[in-house]
Amino acid sequence: MTAQGGIGLSVGTLLRRAAAVAPDKEIREADLAGRPTGTSWGALRRRVHRLVGALPRLGVGQGTAVATFAWNSTRHLEWFFGVPMAGAVLAPVNVRFSDEQIAWVVAHARAEVMVVDASLTGQLAPLLPRLGSVRRFVVIPDGGTVDPAFTDALSYEELLAGADPVEPRDVAENRIACLCYTGGTTGNPKAVAHSHRSLALHSLAVCTADAFAIRESDVILPLTPLFHAAAWGLPYAAAMAGAGLVFTGPHLKPGAITETLEREQVTLSAGVPTFWLALDELDPPKEVFASLERIVCGGSAIPSGLVRRYADRGVTMQQGLGMTENMALVALTNVRSSRASQPAEKQLDLHHTQGLAVPGVELRLVDGSGGVLPHDGVTQGELEVRSLWGAVRYERPGDDSNTTKFHDGWLRSGDIASIEPDGYIRITDRSKDLIKSGGEWISSIAVESALMEHPDVREAAVVAVPDSRWQERPLAVVVTRAGTSVTAYDLRSFLRGELPKWWVPDRFEFVAELPKTATNKFDKKVLRSRYADQ
Repeated sequence: MTAQGGIGLSVGTLLRRAAAVAPDKEIREADLAGRPTGTSWGALRRRVHRLVGALPRLGVGQGTAVATFAWNSTRHLEWFFGVPMAGAVLAPVNVRFSDEQIAWVVAHARAEVMVVDASLTGQLAPLLPRLGSVRRFVVIPDGGTVDPAFTDALSYEELLAGADPVEPRDVAENRIACLCYTGGTTGNPKAVAHSHRSLALHSLAVCTADAFAIRESDVILPLTPLFHAAAWGLPYAAAMAGAGLVFTGPHLKPGAITETLEREQVTLSAGVPTFWLALDELDPPKEVFASLERIVCGGSAIPSGLVRRYADRGVTMQQGLGMTENMALVALTNVRSSRASQPAEKQLDLHHTQGLAVPGVELRLVDGSGGVLPHDGVTQGELEVRSLWGAVRYERPGDDSNTTKFHDGWLRSGDIASIEPDGYIRITDRSKDLIKSGGEWISSIAVESALMEHPDVREAAVVAVPDSRWQERPLAVVVTRAGTSVTAYDLRSFLRGELPKWWVPDRFEFVAELPKTATNKFDKKVLRSRYADQ
């Protein structure tokens, strides 16, 4: 509800702002062949109004769920605005989910309409018999071949061509705008409902100086997919600020990213460490980074050496902390004024913490019985979060997760952390990833970070494996940089100068690639299963 004559907190408000203050600001993308193309905020709003006019033809009304199965593109973005603005519920589906997870998400969302990129119809075709709730399919033409199983599907462009534009009224703030699904590393993904109000408040927070500091002059490249917490909410925040946007579609190889950064003069980008490690290894010329000011990196810890190497290129790399439940925004590494006089090296070290809670977020540490612990930089406990836009429950979880993950309005993160008196968060580990060896805890994150400081290591994941003497011992699974020949002996010797002796892994496994989850994090569940019996 809003006061008479007031502005509602809604997705429509965000798009209206972009079209008013930056109608000609470009939203660029690469097509399936990698060729750059694009639109503008003004043109996108006109197409969204046409989409709102077309949705009733598909039987989409108040509360109807619409699933999308697509890469980052301007046409996909139109559904992120159009569906919520029509009072319906958007349910983006992760294209990297397993077949079982895809079918489960569509059924759980009760999606009646599903939108799919032409190039992804072949992936979805075998699942059609399992998508029984879907009455209509709409295909986004992206230059790909449409699978014959979709011959009866509507073309998105034809759908728009046959519709009259409708400028909708703002939707009630507390109406659900989208369902974002968690990674589902244990059991089925969980549905997190974000309202129009929560998306608008999140966008406001993202634009603040102590968060992503998004402004109209920015050109933003989200390497995070739209199907993952709406690309960390960056497109909605870009609309609020009137900033430019760049999408790469499926083109996520280091070479393609390098070309995009330079060609589009990107100022802000965001993505998991995998992207930035690969780009660092490519070592492109400094001209590629001429416009790039800052990188927001999240999903797993950033090696401190990587932060320094990007700083040498003139780019500030910030460690972010977030969860789907909080639209991927909880904390960010910024340098507090009280630490601004510290040497540059000490300030860079702050970017290896999880940073400070952004405006609108509150944090606390609790012990095993729920007792609140001090923020003294030493005491460790489970990190709990609440925010102006965060979820307080899952939608129809089908298990007891609403009881086990939420209590007293706080979300249990599963992270073990300490918090400095001035607010800096240092995560020791995920509670499920801590290694208990001989009765003592070992932080897998700390071992991974130390390993990735070795110049020949590209990626490393550390997991617990059974041990007859110590119950558990750390195992390191390592991806080395191309052209190097580092050995287990080399790494063990290196770590002995960086870590307590008993933290150093007994075993090292060298692999070409680490398994990743659907959200591009190291899949430690797979690693534990793979090496447990060896």
